Amino acid sequence: MSTLKRATELLQHTEEKLRGLVSEAVGSGDYSSVVSITRWAQTLKELTKSLPREGMRPASNRPAQKLKGKILRAQRPSLHHNQNGYPRFLRHGEYLVRIAWSKREKKEYRHKVPYSILKLLAAAIGDKGKDGRVFSTDEFLPIHETNDGSQVPNYQAYVGISLLKQTGLIDQHGRQGYSIPRTAEFTNAVEATWQKLPKE
Repeated sequence: MSTLKRATELLQHTEEKLRGLVSEAVGSGDYSSVVSITRWAQTLKELTKSLPREGMRPASNRPAQKLKGKILRAQRPSLHHNQNGYPRFLRHGEYLVRIAWSKREKKEYRHKVPYSILKLLAAAIGDKGKDGRVFSTDEFLPIHETNDGSQVPNYQAYVGISLLKQTGLIDQHGRQGYSIPRTAEFTNAVEATWQKLPKE
């Protein structure tokens, strides 16, 4: 087994272990650790994707140095993205802030969502997933404001969904939808996650 392959498998194994620790942290209510460990696991997962596949050889009509330069240039944006652990979530007053990286623009962008919307989203998801089943976004979107009944923009709901996914409070099952791994703790876990987010 080559050194590169062994290194890749080590990274994959570590990422799996970190995923297990995320579940443990959720189970014990240590939500601040959930955010940090999930970010580390995400970084390792993306890092292994950026590694060149074993056995890749330069084409006969292309110098090895030129190919190496292309690989390095292709990896740089990805490594910059990973090192900063996007997406990141912060609290700004009563707003949830999601900071992500735009590959096309090569810069950060952010969305702000009122905490009241996150609570509405959590209530809708909690209702659809209370029996542990897998449910789709069509079952709870769009959501509406309680005071005037106005429709909440879906992008705001997806900011909340992104936070719940990253912290392990909901699991995604491909295109089938989502489920809540620990239904009894869900509402309190969302509140605790919000309280422990870094303040901007």
